[in-house]
Formats: sequence, structure tokens, C-alpha cells
Amino acid sequence: MIKTMSEKENEVPSTHEKPAVSKPAVSAGVNLAVIIGTILFPVIGVAMGFTYFRKDDPAAKKAGINWLLLGVLMFIVHIVLVSTMK
Repeated sequence: MIKTMSEKENEVPSTHEKPAVSKPAVSAGVNLAVIIGTILFPVIGVAMGFTYFRKDDPAAKKAGINWLLLGVLMFIVHIVLVSTMK
């Protein structure tokens, strides 16, 4: 049977179709790599945190805030460790 355009627009999708699977904003591997990198070099966390904080996705914003806070915290820890070594 041939369907018109209006019939195709009003057609209800089949329940047998698989729902679209969306990728996470930040994969576990990237998250772990940035955390480890931030512990060693705090500027990585600050840069990646600021970059992901500016994205529209809420999960990316949350990861950005976490990395940014960890980067600032690690800057402070590194400064304290260096100043106590003198």
C-alpha cells in the first residue's frame, strides 16, 4: 500500500525498534586519565575542567567542575609540598 506524506508523518513508530543509545559525555577512561594527569600536573585539570565546564551537556559540566576543583586543589598541594621542602 502506498502512503501519502501526511500518513507517514502521523505514523506511530514500531515498538520493536531499538531506542537510540547515547554516548556518555565523558567516558570512564578519559575521566581517569584526566584525574591521574591532574594529580601529576595540575594545569591539566584546570585546562580540561574549564573546557568541559563551558559545554552544554550537564554531565560534561559536572566533570568539568570536578576536574577544575581537583586542579586548583592540586596546585595548592604542590605549592605546600614545595614550600615545606626548603
